[in-house]
Amino acid sequence: MSAVGTTPTGLLVVAKAAARAGADVLGERWAGHHPAVPLTRGQLGADTKSSGSDWVTDYDRRAEDVVRRVLTAYRPQDEITGEEHGATVPAEPSGFRWSIDPLDGTTNFIRGLPQFCTSVAVWGPDARGEERWLAGAVVAPGLGRTWYASAGGGAFSTVDASTAGVHAPDRGEPVRLTGPVPGRSGRLLATGFGYRPERRRLQLAALEALLPDFGDVRRIGSAALDLCMVADGTLDAYAEYGTQEYDWAAGALIAEEAGVPVTRPPSGDGTDHPDWMVAGDVDASALARAKAATA
Repeated sequence: MSAVGTTPTGLLVVAKAAARAGADVLGERWAGHHPAVPLTRGQLGADTKSSGSDWVTDYDRRAEDVVRRVLTAYRPQDEITGEEHGATVPAEPSGFRWSIDPLDGTTNFIRGLPQFCTSVAVWGPDARGEERWLAGAVVAPGLGRTWYASAGGGAFSTVDASTAGVHAPDRGEPVRLTGPVPGRSGRLLATGFGYRPERRRLQLAALEALLPDFGDVRRIGSAALDLCMVADGTLDAYAEYGTQEYDWAAGALIAEEAGVPVTRPPSGDGTDHPDWMVAGDVDASALARAKAATA
């Protein structure tokens, strides 16, 4: 077993190291290219997956490779589930499982928008033997921000001056996150949309049910960042239907540890068993109508 141990604090060390390693690969996107200029398909090594808008790039693959190498170096007996390479189960699994998204926000990444990140989280038994999400980290190299949390240890964010494209001094200490400002006007709801037209039709009908309780809506393009921005109070709530576990695993823990109400989907498979990922103060009756629209 790794020297970092199995406490949430020890596992957070691994999560942060792995997420930073993946984000360093993504940060290469800015090297030698103006960030506002979209890279070509050839420069990205890009292919489509489920639709013409669902992209995977060589950066996704290389970032996942390096995240897996870091995790395996620290925790060789842990399972790993990743977006690009699926599940890896060791011969003698430890009971801990990592859920990783090497590049959440691929379309943003391709187009030169800075809202993309590497997300890493771990599930396993806590000190009482109860299984739960124990640690998570989200690193956004285009924004120069890191968000992280451990179970029972709170959620925090830092500004990363070492991140490519960011020219600001390091913030001396991490900032503890406490969620949105209660009762403010003009509340912002974040959401996202699937790649297939039939999924988007359901999501748009659901959004119509949710919007009356909010001043406006934002579609940032990364579920992990949506959740982190609810945790730090930039956004007031996030609700999306049909996301995958690796999209929300780290961000949901970060929001929860910031004191934000969080409801995770009962299944991590947002394709065959889609359901709602919700964080923040969302009116129960509005959410019920939104769920009815996607039933």
